[in-house]
Amino acid sequence: MAPPPERLKANYNVSVKLEPFFTGGKVQVNKDGEFLLCQCGDRIHVIDTKYGKTIRSLVQEEDEVITFAIGLDDETLVSSHKSGLLRHWNWKDGSVVRTWKSLHLTPVIEIVFDTTTTLVASGGTDGSLKIWDIRRQYCTHNLKGGSGVYSIIKFHPDPKMSMIFGASMDCKIRCWDLKTSKILGVLEGHFSAVTGFTIFTNLNQAVSSGRDKVLIHWDLKTYSQLRIIPTYECTESLVPIEFGEPMPMLNVTDVNNPHVISAGERGVLRIWNVKNGTEVFTQTDSLVSQPIVEGAPTITQIEYNKVSDHLYVITFDHNIIVHQTKDLALVKQYAGYNDDILDIAWFGEGETHLAVATNSIHVKVYDIETMNCTLLKGHTDLVLALATSKSDFSILVTSSKDNSVRVWKMSQSPFEISCIAQGNAHTGSVGSVALSRSKLSFLVSGSQDTCLKIWKLTPIQVEGNQNLSVLHTVVAHDKDINAVCISPNDNLIASGSQDKLAKIWSSSDLKLLGVLRGHRRGLWAVQFSPADQILASGSTDGNIMLWSLIDYSCLKTLEGHESSVLRIHFVSKGYQLVSAASDGLIKLWTIKTSECVATMDAHQSKVWALAVKSDDSLLVSGAGDSALILWKDVTKEEREAAVQEKEKRILEEQQLANLMQKGLLLEALGLAIHLDQPFRTLNILKELMDQGEGALTDLEKMVVKLSTNQKDSLLRYSTTWNTNSRHCHQAQMVLNILLANHTPEELFSLPSMKSAIAGLLMYNERHMQRLSRLRLNTAILPYTAAKIQATRSDEVMETN
Repeated sequence: MAPPPERLKANYNVSVKLEPFFTGGKVQVNKDGEFLLCQCGDRIHVIDTKYGKTIRSLVQEEDEVITFAIGLDDETLVSSHKSGLLRHWNWKDGSVVRTWKSLHLTPVIEIVFDTTTTLVASGGTDGSLKIWDIRRQYCTHNLKGGSGVYSIIKFHPDPKMSMIFGASMDCKIRCWDLKTSKILGVLEGHFSAVTGFTIFTNLNQAVSSGRDKVLIHWDLKTYSQLRIIPTYECTESLVPIEFGEPMPMLNVTDVNNPHVISAGERGVLRIWNVKNGTEVFTQTDSLVSQPIVEGAPTITQIEYNKVSDHLYVITFDHNIIVHQTKDLALVKQYAGYNDDILDIAWFGEGETHLAVATNSIHVKVYDIETMNCTLLKGHTDLVLALATSKSDFSILVTSSKDNSVRVWKMSQSPFEISCIAQGNAHTGSVGSVALSRSKLSFLVSGSQDTCLKIWKLTPIQVEGNQNLSVLHTVVAHDKDINAVCISPNDNLIASGSQDKLAKIWSSSDLKLLGVLRGHRRGLWAVQFSPADQILASGSTDGNIMLWSLIDYSCLKTLEGHESSVLRIHFVSKGYQLVSAASDGLIKLWTIKTSECVATMDAHQSKVWALAVKSDDSLLVSGAGDSALILWKDVTKEEREAAVQEKEKRILEEQQLANLMQKGLLLEALGLAIHLDQPFRTLNILKELMDQGEGALTDLEKMVVKLSTNQKDSLLRYSTTWNTNSRHCHQAQMVLNILLANHTPEELFSLPSMKSAIAGLLMYNERHMQRLSRLRLNTAILPYTAAKIQATRSDEVMETN
């Protein structure tokens, strides 16, 4: 029985596209904390901090950004580029105000503004430090004395002091007087790159940090050390705590002494009383993951925003974690770069969140409304697969390369996601998992060790953190198991493997019920139909096969993908199927007709992940291009638009007929061109030609007033008419009007002009030859008639 047409989907359109917005480099927060500016490849992205979405990109073609800085006026931004240029932007509207040469011999890697946003300093790898007047647009200072790469540049916060500090490769911090361009003093003490420098204006003191695992407290009057504080970690960033502000929750009670927040390779925030040289607070609940390479920096930068009182922690894996400064409570998390997206699952009551497995040991959980990202820590190797169940979307199952499966539970009040159970029984990477669908009683996992396991999931385990127990295990395939799924009634389990086979198992005892043979290459996806006794399978051979669960025969094959089918899902209550492939395409199929009704192309790489919301209104896809795309069902909107368009066209057709009936040919001509009816347009032109010169003059005026699209349509019609000698007169008349009333530039602005020229020239030559022959023939006719008349006269005379 065929489904009603209104039940079938016609198309999905992109609703939200989350692309990488931070791939490393500098991050800066604007003055009011509403926007984040992040480096991403060759551009700078402006991110709305409320929704985590990119609202603007600052990019100059073929000129990659190295670093940038925002002025305190909250409008001016200066960026340095690999071409050696500096660009002045208004980042709020994305416009380039000015571009100039940096005059550095090597690329500029450090830029900083003064407190008035009048001066900007640039430090290159050539050991020079230059200062530019943004308003007057010239170089005011060329400060020398540094050696090699500048890691830190900082103007004195008090503009009356007219001082600038710079730390270069020789690990010394130099202080220049901007009035004389002379070095006032050198701060010597670090033995590795200086990574942070902050000034306490009221004390005339400063604190610096470095990769030599110390903080140094400086006296800026004498340019001497007051104290060396060992941190026992390579410090990457330093932020001062507002002087005189107590923070009892962070043990900052001595408000008369300076305090700083440091971060580095340990991945935790640490607060120091600089005068006493003591660590007063260490973060214990850090969300920063540890890098695989030992000794690599974990936190690369910390930024403080005074208006929002938020502390932004930037990590090595391109995450941005936002804390409330007074107690370091978590406010929000952003995932700047996801790498390859391997799997996706709808998560949370009401399917309000998305669980995403990226090329990471952590699972990222996104809030659909705000795109706030929460990291789930627990696995020790890459997470490969995710699964949820319609019976309870608050439960999430994950599997990993660490040979384990974990069960997570989300609670809304307060919002929290915790690991409640885990299982460690596989001897290889667990590449696929599935959760029972009618009730939460068991889960199934398939592994690289070729084993299929059923794990018991009891209500007790759902509430507490326990180890999962294995109910049944079977060596299911000869090669890796890539996909598993459970039937809607929980009675059957299907598995797909690299051995080209799909197998059907009993969920009660893992007894083999059937083997499905037919694919020519390994399988990546299997899925039970929610309505019929059918299993769908997708393979590297590019085919989707539908199998009967009664006799395990192949019912039909859906052919259309030109590369590996990686994911499949049933929609429209089993009447349709959505598939994703390694060529980046997502296809929507109608099973009854085996027809691909829509192809969605928005990814640039393999689509590894695909998940459909329970009501089919949204589907989400993730690919190797790091893009996460939400697709909205637009079937209803498209059908309503088609009905409206049809009604509108009927009305316009009737209007055209009325105009023809009344003899209003010029108005009818414009409407016929609008309706894209070349035959009616031709007939109207013929009638106008029959009316004489007056009608043709009015026609010329009317054609000149047509829109560019209408003129282009008329040109296309004329090109076609010109191929037929019966209609070439109308075509030549239209061409004459266009050529006589438009300049060559205007004519070549028509989209069809270039393609029409070749055809027009060829047929115009033929028409010219035909007219020449006709003219020659018409000249011979009088001569022949005269000769005939003369011959008859001679014959009459001879007869007489």
